Amino acid sequence: MDREVKVYRTDKLTFLSYGLLIVAYALFLGLIVMKAGEVNSSFLILALFVLPVVAYFVFLMKKQVKIDDEGIEVFGLTGRKRIKWSEVRSISMTPGRKYFIFVEGEGGKLAVIDDSTENFVEVARELRRRAPDKVSENYDAILSSYKRSYMSLAILLFAAVALIFVAVKSFL
Repeated sequence: MDREVKVYRTDKLTFLSYGLLIVAYALFLGLIVMKAGEVNSSFLILALFVLPVVAYFVFLMKKQVKIDDEGIEVFGLTGRKRIKWSEVRSISMTPGRKYFIFVEGEGGKLAVIDDSTENFVEVARELRRRAPDKVSENYDAILSSYKRSYMSLAILLFAAVALIFVAVKSFL
């Protein structure tokens, strides 16, 4: 008997936005080293500011949601959580600039899925289908009003373009 396993990762636009920002930072930091002729204190200070962005990008590469006949497994900011359907206590969703789905299991286990997960609406509907008696009262209303915000991605892209502009302008 084949088990149906659905795997969802970080959506491509989020992944590419962070990737472009890292490339822009690398170009910018490379230019600093080239202009100074050595690794100096400015480079080291700026490199420290880049580390959280690189760490988050690595996390985005590994982030995933797996849904199968036995339950859900989420590797996200709160770690790796596996919750069987029989252990699900509640499924809720919060609206805002960024939407989150919370799957609460036995013993306080909590799996969190954010809307930078590819096919977020499909994930929400699949959870509804798998555990219909566990979703919150307002789940369907929130899901029907869901609209992805692209503001944070626009800020990332603006920052990347600004860094590339400064690097190119300084190089010429």
